[in-house]
Amino acid sequence: AVFPDGRRVVSCDGGGNTPGRLKVWDLATGECVATLEGHSLDVYGVAVFPDGRRVVSGSWKELKVWDVETGKCVATLEGHSLDVYGVAVFPDGRRVVSGSEDETLKVWDVET
Repeated sequence: AVFPDGRRVVSCDGGGNTPGRLKVWDLATGECVATLEGHSLDVYGVAVFPDGRRVVSGSWKELKVWDVETGKCVATLEGHSLDVYGVAVFPDGRRVVSGSEDETLKVWDVET
């Protein structure tokens, strides 16, 4: 996913039931500038908030919201029964939508 300033991207990894990580990359230098760790299994989807300060990631049954500057998880959103493959942030940055292998879409209020 691309940050709003166009200078950074965030990628997700993990595989073979290993803990998934997110990496933030500086496009000008090609350097990894942050690694976000905390998912217990693979990470399948990631999106950036409009303010560029947070990212959200989807994994096994959960989403995590991350503060990019501190690298800390600021919220864990649970409610799916299987892998979360798709995540997106609404333009106002107040809500997130997730799609799961459990055949549901969920809208999450991340401001409360």
